[in-house]
Amino acid sequence: MEQYELQKLRDLPIEGVAERLGLHVVRHKALCPFHEDHHASLSFSVGRNTCRCFVCGASGGPIDVV
Repeated sequence: MEQYELQKLRDLPIEGVAERLGLHVVRHKALCPFHEDHHASLSFSVGRNTCRCFVCGASGGPIDVV
């Protein structure tokens, strides 16, 4: 895959990617899909286009969420 194609994927809005995958995003938070989560611990940073789970430590950008 070409570098410019990867950059286009990295530039996709992370909350939009999460919602398309079935996560219910409310106030920049969602249930973490990487562990059994009962309270929204996955937090999204729209400005940096990243996410981080404060329970399991998973973090990354739109590609990592997929």
